[in-house]
This record gives sequence, structure tokens and C-alpha cells, in this order.
Amino acid sequence: MSALEAIAPGLERLALRTPTLPPATTTNTLLIGLRELVVIEPATPDREEQARLNAAIQAKLDLGGELVAIIITHHHVDHIAYADGLRKRYGGRLLAHRATAERVPFAVDDELSDGDVIALDGGLQLEALHTPGHAPGHLVLVERSSQIAHVGDLVAGIGTILIDPEDDGDMGLYLESLERVARLGLRALVPAHGPLITDPEGHLRRYIKHRLMRENKLLTALETGPLRREELLARVYDDAPAALWPLADRSLEAHMQKLERERRLHRDKVVIRALAHPGEMNPS
Repeated sequence: MSALEAIAPGLERLALRTPTLPPATTTNTLLIGLRELVVIEPATPDREEQARLNAAIQAKLDLGGELVAIIITHHHVDHIAYADGLRKRYGGRLLAHRATAERVPFAVDDELSDGDVIALDGGLQLEALHTPGHAPGHLVLVERSSQIAHVGDLVAGIGTILIDPEDDGDMGLYLESLERVARLGLRALVPAHGPLITDPEGHLRRYIKHRLMRENKLLTALETGPLRREELLARVYDDAPAALWPLADRSLEAHMQKLERERRLHRDKVVIRALAHPGEMNPS
């Protein structure tokens, strides 16, 4: 994409190259506002791509605009790389959830909590929703008048979303966040990666269905008896290329941790087994 894409009055998207996971190659930056401007996800470390964003912002400032806030949805490197640089260039308060502020290598000016609203001129209102799971401080930003949201890495328009316990990912919280946003009746989603999503509820429910399919496949694999981890991985992800299994193993771990908390699964140093009834005591 070579130019700003108008999505709704006061909302424009710019996809900029970032070091993200394939098949994605870009992260969507969203510009919201008429005179008062908010930039969500200035993520690119690429100087040429930064120049594109600078030009888009400068054009608005030349018409009397003001950059009032910069928001990052969470702490991952493909979401934060130009946040501090943009603040130094144009000013504006850098905002993030507290759990994100604890994980980024620069200072955050103000913390955003669930339900916080930023009111802008022209009747635009940006509401922050805390949607943990992919990351502890993950935020979805809903523009109320258009009912369009920048959803960060809650879902993607291309590829999928990794829930990695080694990076504080939590599958149970992620499913709750998907369900919460699916119920909002939004008109469109701007994911961090990929094109605009125009069927928000359907897209979110497909994500929920897919994760539950994977969970059910895990439990079904254990119905015949305990399995070693590598055996379980091969059965649960038999539809994925073996080259992707190292990433799949991190998702498997997220599912297992969720099921352990629900007392539906137990593992020891050797094998993993399903518990016959939720809440059953772990075997010794």
C-alpha cells in the first residue's frame, strides 16, 4: 500500500513494513482524528517506511492539526519500533496499558485502562478495551462513532496469532478476549497484520472455533491413554507441516496450561494424560 487508505471519516490506515512473522510483512498504523490526531501502532523500524508515516502526519499538521497521542496495543517488537521516535519528532503523549509499559524499552507517558475514553474533535471517541491473552497488556481501541476498532494482535487479516506462554501468553484469557470483542457488534476491524476485516463477529467466532477444535483434538488424542509430548504434538498438529511444529509446540503448551488450570489434564516428567472428569484429583 503506497498511500493512506480512508476507512471512515477521521480514520485512515497505513501498512508499513515490520519484522513480523510470515506470511505477514507489514503492521497497520491507524491515524484517527480531524484536527486532534491519534496514531495507533507506529511500529516500523524501517527509515523509509517511517518517512512515509512522517509525511502523512506532517500533511495533517500543516493544515492545523496536532498530534495529541500515540498508542501501542502491546509490547512486541513489530508493534512498537517507531513509537518513541515518533513522540520525539512530533510530541504527543505515548499511551499503553500498564502491563505493556512494564515491558517496553522506553517510558510511557500515561497508562490506558479498560474503559478509558479519549475524546477528539468532530465527535470521535476512542475507547480502550483490555484484551489480554496474546500479551498481558493487549489493548483493542474502538472508535465509537464508526464502530471500527484497531484490534492489534487479537486476530489477523493474514496468517494467524501465536499464543506463546514463554512470552506471557494465556490461552484461556485469549478466548475470553475473543468472545468479548465478538459481542460488541462492531462494523469493521483493523488488525495489526493484513487487510480490513469487514465481518468482525464471524471472523472472531472462526478464531474461537479453531482454538476449541485444537483443544478438542488434544483431549481426543489422550482418550486412548497417556502420550509423550512429541507424540501429542504430532497428533494434534497432523494437519500442519512439520516445519511449523516448533511454533505449534508453543500453542500446544498454551492449550495444556489452560487445561491444567481447569483440571482437565495432568502431566508429569514423561507423559501427558487427560483427567476423566473436570476437577479430578491429579494422579500421584
